[in-house]
Amino acid sequence: MSDLLHVGIVAFDITPTIHPEYGAWGTTPIMTEIDLPLSGRCLALRQDDRELFWFALDLCGNNVEEVTAFRAEIADALGVLLEQVIWSTSQTHSSPTVPGSNMPGGSSVTVRGEYDKAYCGQQRRIFFSRCITAAQAARDGMQPATVRAGRGFCDTISYNRRFPMPNGGVKFSRSHGEGLQSNKFFDTTIGLVVFDDAAGKPLAALFNFGAHPATMINDKYISPDWVGSARSEIEAALDGAPAMFVQGFCGDVNCYHIFGTPAQAKATGMRLGQVAVQALPTLIPARSTPFSFVSETIAVECRPMWTRAEVETALEKRCAFIDSLDADPGATWFDGINFPEQMLPGHRKIGVKVQTDYLHEAMRRIDAGEPGPEQLPFLVGAVRIGDVGAVLAHGENFSAAGRKIRQRSPFVHTLICGDTNGLFGYLGDDAEIDRGGYGTYSFWLMFYSASFRLPPAKGSADRVIDTSVRLLQKLLYG
Repeated sequence: MSDLLHVGIVAFDITPTIHPEYGAWGTTPIMTEIDLPLSGRCLALRQDDRELFWFALDLCGNNVEEVTAFRAEIADALGVLLEQVIWSTSQTHSSPTVPGSNMPGGSSVTVRGEYDKAYCGQQRRIFFSRCITAAQAARDGMQPATVRAGRGFCDTISYNRRFPMPNGGVKFSRSHGEGLQSNKFFDTTIGLVVFDDAAGKPLAALFNFGAHPATMINDKYISPDWVGSARSEIEAALDGAPAMFVQGFCGDVNCYHIFGTPAQAKATGMRLGQVAVQALPTLIPARSTPFSFVSETIAVECRPMWTRAEVETALEKRCAFIDSLDADPGATWFDGINFPEQMLPGHRKIGVKVQTDYLHEAMRRIDAGEPGPEQLPFLVGAVRIGDVGAVLAHGENFSAAGRKIRQRSPFVHTLICGDTNGLFGYLGDDAEIDRGGYGTYSFWLMFYSASFRLPPAKGSADRVIDTSVRLLQKLLYG
C-alpha cells in the first residue's frame, strides 16, 4: 500500500448564459444580471486504487433524485462508481434553475421553467460537459500532497434564525440583531484543510462553514453571494491555489443580511474570508493517509399521515390569509409562520398556493385511503483524509446536529458537510419539531420532489448524528 495521497483540483466556470427572453440558462426569467461569476471546483483524491471526485458548486442545489442522476452521469463518463462522485452545493440563493430541473434557485416563488427547450437542452449539455472536463483535468493533474488542517472562528456574519416565541412557536427571524437575542446556537467554526505539493507550495484548500448564502433572494442578480468573496480572500492568501467551499449544517442559520444587496454579500464574504486567512498560519501538519470513504443509506421515519381535521384547519388558515392580503397587503403571519415583509403580496399568495396544492393532495389521499410514506431514504457519508474526517449529509440539517457530530467525532479535525449529494429538506431535532414553524412544519407542505412526503418524525436528527459518528469511527478504527 502506498503512503502517498495524490491530489488534483480544477476551478471551472459555470456562469449561466442569459437568454434574451427567459433569463439565466433560459429557465429563470427574473435573473438577468451577472453580479459575480458562478464557479465550481472539482477535487480529485486518490490513494492506491481508491479514487474520489468531489464537486463543490455555486448552486442552490437540487433534490436527491436529481442529484443522484447528475452523479451517475458524471460517474459513467469517468468510468467510476456512483459513490466515487460527491456533489456539494453552496446553496447560494442567487443561482438559477439548472436546465432540466424544476428546483428554484433560492425561493419557492421564483418563476421558472423550460420555455425554450432546445436552448435549455443545449445549456444542460454545456454544464455537464464542463463538470466532466473539470473532473478529467483534476484526475490528470493529480500529484503527491501533504496536508495541513485546523480551524478558524467567525461569529459576526451569521445567526440562528429560529427565534423562540412566548407561545412555544418560532419566528423566522430575518434580522441579525434580533436573531442574536435568542442566544440559540449557531456554528462559528471555519473548517480548514490545505493540500501542499512536494515543494510545500499550496495546491488546493477546503473551507467549511455553515450559513445560508441568502443575502439576495428572488432578485435579478446571479452571484455566489458571500461565498465568492470569501473564496477569493482565501485563494489570494494561498498564491492563487483553488479553494473549495463546502456548506455546513445551515438549516437554521442565516447570513448577516437577507433581501440585501451585492455589496452587502461581498462585505460579508470578505469578513469571513479574512478571518479564515488569519487562521491559515495556525494550521498544523496532519497525516494525509490513509484515504478512504464510506456511505450508508438510512431510513428517516416520517410523522403519521395527516388527519382530515389537520388538513381542513391548515387549508382554512391559508385561504383566510390569501383573502386578508387584499385588505392588508402588509400581512405576513398565518398558522405560526411569518412571510418576509420584503416579499410582494402576489409572491406571498404564490407561496401559500404551494402549500394548498400539497394539502389538497393530502385530502385526496385521505379520501382515497392512500397512506403517506412511512420512511424517507437519507444518504450519510464520510471521508477520511488521514487525520481529517468529513461527514457528508443531505441539506438541510440544523446546526446543533453538526456540533454534536464534531463533539463525538474520533478525528482530530472534522468537517461538517451539508448540502451534499442533494437537498432533502429541513431536519431539526425533537425540540425544534415541537416548536414547528417554517423549518420543521410549513416547509414540508409542498412538493419538493415528484412524490408526496411527510415531515420527519422525532428522533430523525439523532439517527443522522449517530450514523455519522459510526461511519467516522469505522473509517478510523476499521
